[in-house]
Amino acid sequence: MQANAYTSEPIGMGSALPSEDFAHAAIEFHGLDHSGGSFEGRVFLNNPDADEHTELTLENGYVGSFYIFGHGGCYGDVGHCEVSDTQRAYDPRQSHPLTPEVKAVRATEALRRAAAHGEDIKVTVVPVITSGIDQPESEDIGDLLKFDHLSIVSYR
Repeated sequence: MQANAYTSEPIGMGSALPSEDFAHAAIEFHGLDHSGGSFEGRVFLNNPDADEHTELTLENGYVGSFYIFGHGGCYGDVGHCEVSDTQRAYDPRQSHPLTPEVKAVRATEALRRAAAHGEDIKVTVVPVITSGIDQPESEDIGDLLKFDHLSIVSYR
């Protein structure tokens, strides 16, 4: 099964990372929706043509993966699945189960290479769905990958 991939606009490495002199770096995905199906998000740098068949090597821009264990939709009553940000201070209860997630993918070596060359990068995320159910390879499940924004962080 195939879902739509995401490719970012070019990100200037000069503004994203001050230099290649960092101990660790990661690409963070904020506000990930996990209300739909489960999938692996394969992250590539400077390979907007990557798909689920692209070899997972640094030469192909592969950085790493994150995983979403999806809820498979909402079957509750009206309003049951609406996420509210009104958790009160000192409220010990957990937030709503569908609160969007944050995932980080370590990308130290790939980002160090990009910073050394001073090149702009494009981040591509390819959602890969594996299922025990036989589905036609060409079935398109659309926009499974939904998130608010990504950021590049480095640590000294």
